[in-house]
Amino acid sequence: MWSYIKRWVARAPAPPDPLQQIVSFDDAGFTRTNALSRAMGFREFWPWSDIHEFGFLFTEAIFPDPWFGHYMESLWFFRVPSDGGGLLLLDFDQSKLDLDRLPPALLRNLPGLDMQVLRAGLATARRGPHHCDGEGEWVAWRRASGLPADRGRARSPDHGTWTPTPAPRTPDA
Repeated sequence: MWSYIKRWVARAPAPPDPLQQIVSFDDAGFTRTNALSRAMGFREFWPWSDIHEFGFLFTEAIFPDPWFGHYMESLWFFRVPSDGGGLLLLDFDQSKLDLDRLPPALLRNLPGLDMQVLRAGLATARRGPHHCDGEGEWVAWRRASGLPADRGRARSPDHGTWTPTPAPRTPDA
């Protein structure tokens, strides 16, 4: 009996999730990869010169949870040029970066990064995954060349609440 319980408790660990993203930063650029993207031959590395925006996104999840329904996701994002023209949104889970311990390469290569904008986005996300009214995008860094100068979110004068600043929309290729 004990040997059966011991074998049941000491099972082999689950294999790693092939869809789990690995995000890394160095002085050359940003890398986002997983087993699926490698198998399909997707681009995994972007040099800092290709990064046009960096920020925080709080948005409704694409697929609702089967038990709890619709919920919000907290994501970091970069916007980079797409092969078809325009900008492509590259997002990754909030747990991949800690605002208080951002990678030194990220801080060195995004001069003027507005930490207050990121803190405002994270504060909204802390209100919970069902805070649908908080949906928005907080752009904390934007390349100066050719893009609008607005950053983050604008304060609504009538309610004193945060409302999203419209971001440029481009079709994903």
